[in-house]
Amino acid sequence: MKNSKGITIVFITIIILVIILIAFLVYEIVFVDIFDIMNKNEVAKNNKPILNISTNVNEINEDEINITQNVQQNEEYSNLEDLYENIITTQENVDYYYYDQLDEYAKIIYKGFENNKENMKSGTYTIDFGNQFNELLNSDGGEEKLNIAFQSAWNAYTYDNMDLFYIDVEKLILTINTTTALSIHNVKISNGENNSYLKQEFQTNINLNEKLELLNKIKGQIKSQLEGFTDYVKVKEVHNWLIKAIEYDTNETTIEPYSIYGALTQGKAVCEGYARSFKYIMDELEIPCVLVSGTATNSNGITESHAWNYVLLNGDWYAIDVTWDDPIIIGEGTVSEDTNYKYFLKGANTFLVTHKPDGYLSQNSIEFKFPTLNNNDYEILEVTN
Repeated sequence: MKNSKGITIVFITIIILVIILIAFLVYEIVFVDIFDIMNKNEVAKNNKPILNISTNVNEINEDEINITQNVQQNEEYSNLEDLYENIITTQENVDYYYYDQLDEYAKIIYKGFENNKENMKSGTYTIDFGNQFNELLNSDGGEEKLNIAFQSAWNAYTYDNMDLFYIDVEKLILTINTTTALSIHNVKISNGENNSYLKQEFQTNINLNEKLELLNKIKGQIKSQLEGFTDYVKVKEVHNWLIKAIEYDTNETTIEPYSIYGALTQGKAVCEGYARSFKYIMDELEIPCVLVSGTATNSNGITESHAWNYVLLNGDWYAIDVTWDDPIIIGEGTVSEDTNYKYFLKGANTFLVTHKPDGYLSQNSIEFKFPTLNNNDYEILEVTN
């Protein structure tokens, strides 16, 4: 009888454990997986904000960023070192849109910048091209052509890569050392007689690496919160978050208002800072996007230099002007939702009425070509996964 009773107890215990296991699996599949997917789709349908990153970026520093760990919950702010200890920065998603338009000589210089990106953080590293430009420099007008190649390469490099805010191009010196008797020309790019080609705010490697790591953490958190959503939803949420996170710097008093540093860590920027930030995050999300510049005419009829983005969705290019979707409000007024999307995913027929792209990104450079926009504005066919 004792043995029989013992067997019964064991049998009942096993049954209870099986029931608990089944209940756990049902919870995981139905409530966690299925309901979570349904919740994501519902958020997208209702146009509710997905990104839950603090927009008070003025309080961001190199040690901590105000964010939540889970997009669906309001949890306590966490230290990024815990959230991102396994982050590995790669260049797998580098966009070569402007690089592809360079000639063979400018491409050599572009690759010189790219291959020595880490070395150039010192501000004094010399890129030695040896005599790779010998044939060019021995031709008519060779030196002028090399100078154009240098400026074009730099323009392409900084339009393809948004995280080069720390280099002052005016302190990058191209030098040509010629052995006259043999007509051999050795070309280098260095800081020349300058102490450094880094901007004053980023003179030390430690300081610079802290800034870059902070920016990596910001875009990494955005990527994790948008995991699983459609490209349209990702584009819209980043657009909306930037409008909330950045204030237009009317007096240009912020450190680096033209870059992702000023926009994403100081919370203030001008149009180029907005546009560079948008591409910086799109690159992380692996959504094709380019930085575009030219002129734009505002509602007061004033034409001025401006920067914006083109983004590729469903096989077509559309324009986004995050800056103009974040109008300056005088007093305590508000703007309608339509105003915040006035320049969002627009086609050529709408966007190019006020915006005129200009492929000459600077003097002494080639003319770059921009993607061709779809004539019509983007149609929202589906916003769910």
